[in-house]
Amino acid sequence: MRCAKLNPYLDVDKKIVSEVYTSSEPMDNLKVLCDIHGSRWPGTPGDLASVKWMVEKLKSYGIENARYEAFTFPGWRRGPAELEMVAPFERSLECISLPQTMPDEVEGKLVFLGDGPVGIYEERKEDIEGNIVMVTSRTPLGMTRSLHRSEKFMRSVLAGAKGWIFMNHYKASGPPTGTVAPVIPAIGVSWEAGSFLKRRLEEGEVRVRIKTTDENIDVETYNVVCDIPGTSGEDVHVLTGSHYDGHDISQGALDPASGAVTVMEMARVLNKVKDKIKRNVRFVCFGAEEIGLYGSYNYVMMHRDEMKDMRFMLNLDSAGGPGRKGVIFNGHSELEPYVSEMAREMKAELPTGQRTSPYGDNWPFFVNGIPGGGGGDPEAERTRTGRGYGHTRYDTVDKIELEDLRRAAANFARFIFRVANEEDWPARHKTEEEVQAFTEEKGYGETVHLADRVKDYVSKWEKLHPDTEDWIEKRPTGGMSSAYVPSSE
Repeated sequence: MRCAKLNPYLDVDKKIVSEVYTSSEPMDNLKVLCDIHGSRWPGTPGDLASVKWMVEKLKSYGIENARYEAFTFPGWRRGPAELEMVAPFERSLECISLPQTMPDEVEGKLVFLGDGPVGIYEERKEDIEGNIVMVTSRTPLGMTRSLHRSEKFMRSVLAGAKGWIFMNHYKASGPPTGTVAPVIPAIGVSWEAGSFLKRRLEEGEVRVRIKTTDENIDVETYNVVCDIPGTSGEDVHVLTGSHYDGHDISQGALDPASGAVTVMEMARVLNKVKDKIKRNVRFVCFGAEEIGLYGSYNYVMMHRDEMKDMRFMLNLDSAGGPGRKGVIFNGHSELEPYVSEMAREMKAELPTGQRTSPYGDNWPFFVNGIPGGGGGDPEAERTRTGRGYGHTRYDTVDKIELEDLRRAAANFARFIFRVANEEDWPARHKTEEEVQAFTEEKGYGETVHLADRVKDYVSKWEKLHPDTEDWIEKRPTGGMSSAYVPSSE
């Protein structure tokens, strides 16, 4: 490794930092993505329009090979949703459908499971069976990993729920959104609406009715891709990316657009030092992440032959928000001392940690054994209890600060530059067994197989909705084995 007392890339660092801090480019781009193109939800007019704009913007930076790659996936179109309390008295409550739920109507006793800890679904199975579950969006106390919405949903289904309500645990943020599966009707409600139902439950039994009118349809969407070729002529490359699609109810300014414009800014400034970059750097803005990581899964499938030559994948979803700009690796402890040296050399703060999760665009790369991680602050990850205004209509441009975007672009551009230039790269591709072991270590071993369990359970029902049948037969579940492609650098 390089000597930490010297900085062999000082001229490059000065060029990158001066470019980043004398420009408002990422904020200007964020305003266009969010204010002009809206949510960029797959299949909406703002989706393709934003993609074409990103390609042209990248070309204006001098990156001639900027392009988009189209793919078709199981999309979803929102319809009106209704939530009625029918007993002990009648009351209509505001709600929204959760993406990929299907059109249906159910009525039953309300069962509130609080924050929905893992064991409660089996403990209260008799109460849940044939009724409607409500859980909050908060990770239960005492958990060392986040408990994702989809896991709470699937555990509710396996316990026999016939309807599902996802309650925002943040006040004054409206109903949350987020993808589930087309198995039982599922809706999101605000803290205030959920609290009303909780108060009624304290007085006795509550019955509710859910009606959804949504449509599951095949949709074309896109990945935006561009490259800075390395000077060495090697096939080895480094990839950094973020999804660009927000949820249909929101601009998605923090999640994900702050990450997408960070990737674009990295492409802009690194292209100015392209004669110094030894190995290829690829930048990708993935589509259709919010509805099931379809962009990154399709990217891996469309570029299978390149996986063996990928040195590192850095996922920058939501990277332009507040907080320190470090790297949380997916099970590569050997990279932590390497980055500590790098941070001293850069005179920058680059905290590190180790984590994995099947809910981000680094997952399809991780299950292929590719060294990688995500941008973020490991300390913040340990104390995080939820998304705040994320996945609500309030994730808007006014929440994002230019200084946070600049810090992200400057730190991660210099990080990626060094990864591409390192002669003695310390990380190797993991085997499938190593991937599974790290997933188990981080508490997601059972989680990645839950969807398969739900499919097996639901397939035995006497009557299935057509959308449910389609989900069982055609849609990926996010597990590991089906996506694994052995590779080595």
